[in-house]
Amino acid sequence: MMKQTKFLAMLLFAGFAFTACDDENDDFNPSTEEAANTMTLTFEESKWDALIDNPQNYGPLLYGENAKDYAWTDATTQLHGGMTNAYGGNYGFSESGIAISNYVDENSDSIRSYDIQLAVPVSNGSKNFAVVYCNDGATLSFADGVAREIQSFDVIATTYVLSVIKNGNDYAKPLTAKGDFLNIIVTGFNGETETGVSKIAVALDGGKLSKWYTHPLSALGKVTHLHFTMEGSDKSDWGLNTPAYFAFDNVVVKK
Repeated sequence: MMKQTKFLAMLLFAGFAFTACDDENDDFNPSTEEAANTMTLTFEESKWDALIDNPQNYGPLLYGENAKDYAWTDATTQLHGGMTNAYGGNYGFSESGIAISNYVDENSDSIRSYDIQLAVPVSNGSKNFAVVYCNDGATLSFADGVAREIQSFDVIATTYVLSVIKNGNDYAKPLTAKGDFLNIIVTGFNGETETGVSKIAVALDGGKLSKWYTHPLSALGKVTHLHFTMEGSDKSDWGLNTPAYFAFDNVVVKK
């Protein structure tokens, strides 16, 4: 079941909404008519379990010699993800991609490392979800090439990212001051034509996305794929210093 989050404060900026607090609201239940016209990727069937690496970092699925071939397709929605192979496929998940996970680790208060890169701080009530590493961009596509409207997905910052937002580490500063920010950028494409951009604030002025949040995507229209990147206030000549991870679940697609 999809979860939606109630927020005590809403900041509107740069054309998108940032939700700064994270009290849980009632379950989100689409109407019968809406449910009949949509299909949802939940990652709940047992087949997804085989795609969860152990350990989370340098495991055989995401970093082994066959990591470049790590890929998945949902038969119902036709949504497809996997490794980007941005550097030729020799470095697995380090090259960005979308991996399946079921790891939950609540401790984001202390300094953590990428050894827990597949963990989220709280369960949304389901077993599995997807973790995106998009330092070099990552893509969620329809395997059959048919353009469809993706109405929404649930999204949250990972435990590792939240720990860096709170504490910083050897490579990145904490994002706790006014003016600090970290955004997910979702760009829609129909073939090679860009259909729109939707931004999700993971951190802003000390606030952070530490609970699951249902983010609308209908404004992107019909797409053949979504491209994920991240931007933030802590960057250098090499790009973003803050780790570029987030998790998503319950992708709702219009039939």
